[in-house]
Amino acid sequence: MFDKIKKVILFAIIISFAISCSDDKATNTDDDNTTISPTYNVEYNDNTLILKDENDDLILNLDTATNTYTFDGSQFSKDPIAGEVILVEGKLLRKVKSVSRNGGNLVVETEDAALTDAIQNGEIAWDVTPEWNNATSLKFDGVTVMTLPTEFTEKIEHVISYGGIDHKIEIEPKLVDGKVSSCDFTFTMAKKIAGDATAAFTAKGSVTLPSQSTLIKIKEGKLDKFKSFNKGITADLELSLSAAGSKSGQHSFELPGIALSIPIRFIPTPSGPIPLPIPVSIDIGIQFVTQMTIPDVASSATASAKCSITADGDFEYTGTSIKTEGKFGKDEIKDGKFDAAANIGIPIDVQFGVAFPRVGLNIAGQELAYIHTGFTTGSSLSWGPVCKSGYVKMVVEGGYELKVLGQTIAEKKKVFAESKREAKGENCK
Repeated sequence: MFDKIKKVILFAIIISFAISCSDDKATNTDDDNTTISPTYNVEYNDNTLILKDENDDLILNLDTATNTYTFDGSQFSKDPIAGEVILVEGKLLRKVKSVSRNGGNLVVETEDAALTDAIQNGEIAWDVTPEWNNATSLKFDGVTVMTLPTEFTEKIEHVISYGGIDHKIEIEPKLVDGKVSSCDFTFTMAKKIAGDATAAFTAKGSVTLPSQSTLIKIKEGKLDKFKSFNKGITADLELSLSAAGSKSGQHSFELPGIALSIPIRFIPTPSGPIPLPIPVSIDIGIQFVTQMTIPDVASSATASAKCSITADGDFEYTGTSIKTEGKFGKDEIKDGKFDAAANIGIPIDVQFGVAFPRVGLNIAGQELAYIHTGFTTGSSLSWGPVCKSGYVKMVVEGGYELKVLGQTIAEKKKVFAESKREAKGENCK
């Protein structure tokens, strides 16, 4: 228990929040800043070329190194020119840098486009709940490693090896109240560095994605208003770690993110769904970070903790700056257990972090905002005098970058709320 810590382990875990959505309908008014009425009503700029790709035969190739697309030229009414914007409905929004012909094909070098490059005036708003069964792919470090079947309902199981670490991912969608916005999950990591250290990390439990309402208003080619309200992420999880040393050394593992991508192709409205031409997706991410000092063969550490949380997080831009807010609905920390062993005078420190679900709102391939709840737990052993301590901490954290909305305002990381429980031995200062 917290008051009976014997040794070490610092065990850091981050659980990601979600930028997501609900089916309740409301009206966009300045009197009620949290209600949004779904709509897609825009006036495109004259330099915006709008195409459909219903048969998946428009985009023939993509060179990711140069962001150069090869298109079927017969589907263009005219050749694009530098500075124009190509919108392939539901798939692509890019600004043209250069164009050349290769037979009947168009070879177009592109760069990122902002919504304000394509839209002169308009309002885009949605109120939806992302569901696991609508995910289309699993990505690792930005690269698709698994394409998921349409409307999948089976458990996702995948093993990814990176830098000598094996990551096993299991996500099993659950139908609750007619929606598949909940899941059971188990993530395990195993690491052995040339016999120097062995570690096993596990996070398991269940999460429910939050509702999300988003509003974007553009006037005269400039962003006028942006709101994104994220309500009710729920997570119940158990974290565990074990690590053992073989010889003196410190090891730090920087692990790339893993994400399930859920596109939003239609906006639900009271009169039925309407297409969303701008490519929008919600990426539900898993991220791991760990660092450990296990100095010698006699060193070892274990830790476990249980956490339960609900949380909200909001973003709001109104002309000159952005306001952010996040809070806990419930935050419970229980069953913290820590143990470590080492020779006299040898300190131990082990840290582990996982973000799930880290939910990012992406427009035209650019992350606009993200929010997550974070969980950390750990213990440490130090000497002079002997000090044994442990803690569990939970945070609500988010970040944003408004480049895709035509603004330079950005804040990559902001802690909205934090809760911590700590235990220290009698000799700790």
